[in-house]
Amino acid sequence: MIQRVLSSPRRRRRLRWLAVLVVLAPLIYLGVHYSNSAEPGGATGPEVADLPEPKASPFTPAEQRAVRPVLKEFISEAVAREGVARSWDIVGPTLRQDTTREQWNRGELPVEAYPARKKALGTWSFVNYSYEDTVGLEVVVFPKPGSGEAAITADVELVKRRGRWLVDYWLARPFRGGPGLTDKQARKAERKVAQELATQRRVKLSERDFESRPRISAIWWAIPIGLLSLIVVVPLTMGIVAWYRDRKAARAYERSSGT
Repeated sequence: MIQRVLSSPRRRRRLRWLAVLVVLAPLIYLGVHYSNSAEPGGATGPEVADLPEPKASPFTPAEQRAVRPVLKEFISEAVAREGVARSWDIVGPTLRQDTTREQWNRGELPVEAYPARKKALGTWSFVNYSYEDTVGLEVVVFPKPGSGEAAITADVELVKRRGRWLVDYWLARPFRGGPGLTDKQARKAERKVAQELATQRRVKLSERDFESRPRISAIWWAIPIGLLSLIVVVPLTMGIVAWYRDRKAARAYERSSGT
């Protein structure tokens, strides 16, 4: 059966092309599959429509002057718990969540208490983002001397509603450092923290720039892999053809010698 198939030049040509395709297909598939830059673990839910990115807007000096007293009041009254009831009027709907006014006044609010030092409240380390009527800030808050607490950093989002700025998000986390310091020690620690935050900011920006660089298309990986595979396929095909021809010649010689 095999001899009859291989006896036809047309069939032999088709078999050679079929062999090339059989070898190339898995190699091209592997090249495309493993050159995909997407992480398999990144798909954690159903696909959703891409929402338009909010348009960036400068955080103007006038807006900065309006935000500072609101941020200072929030840290002093809500975070340090020096006037919880008064802080209700400067928080946004996201931060209030399902909390009622009565619960908020009793101190049952989704903001962790912290003995903030009054000095330098209302300032921030840098601006994370700024959109129209929305700004995200990172602030550093130092504890009162003798409180036993370490400094904290917090991500804060403020939104502008009806011409007023409101604190709509607050997430604090401990920062490296010792317990409550004296004023002199706190000033020195503030400078050190500001330098470390600036370094972290530069690292974040460099990582963001790297992630935004264009990725190499999978087809550019498939092409060299396919060309390299020809180095294996072509000699293999020529060897099979040569072997078949030698085998055929040997059989023809045996038949002629026998007669």
